[in-house]
Amino acid sequence: MNTTRFKTVAEAAAHLAEDPHVAKRVENEISRNAVVTALLEMRVAKGLTQEDIANSMGCDASKISRIESIESGNDRQLKWTDIVGYAAALKLQMSILFDDESLPAAARIKQCVFQIDNDLKRLAGLAKSLGGDDEISRGIDRFYKQVLFNFLMRFSEHHEQLRAIINVPAKAPQPCLTESVPQRTPELVPETTQPTVKD
Repeated sequence: MNTTRFKTVAEAAAHLAEDPHVAKRVENEISRNAVVTALLEMRVAKGLTQEDIANSMGCDASKISRIESIESGNDRQLKWTDIVGYAAALKLQMSILFDDESLPAAARIKQCVFQIDNDLKRLAGLAKSLGGDDEISRGIDRFYKQVLFNFLMRFSEHHEQLRAIINVPAKAPQPCLTESVPQRTPELVPETTQPTVKD
């Protein structure tokens, strides 16, 4: 039995419909509902009901149902106050990220690295403020080690994949950075005449 693997849901939908144009329509639909989908997934992950969110937002549960209903519209129909209220009900700290896909991959990766750096600094600040709690401090220390381990593992995997795709040239010999010391020419010592020993 042949198994077909798809990279995206849109590809799978196009394959099932036997229509390549379906992929584009599915991608557009997913992009229009990215916020709704993210909110719904986070609510379910936290084990909260629509009633829980409604009680926190001070509204009826039917409103939460309409917000989460993809059939009723898309992200463009969401009100900013509803997004903020929903995020607050999930006890989330919300921030806006403008991701410029036209930037080179290297620049986008650097942005992620800077964000991770900021988050780790905040974690270090938390550890400092709770310095008297040994259990929390040990937990933060373990987390730092896990972050380092996971990063090195992923970096190593991607680097090996890169070397399998492209030919990474060997390093050119690096010039010596130490100052060259002029070689001293050995002085010529005149030969000494050995005395002749007569019998």
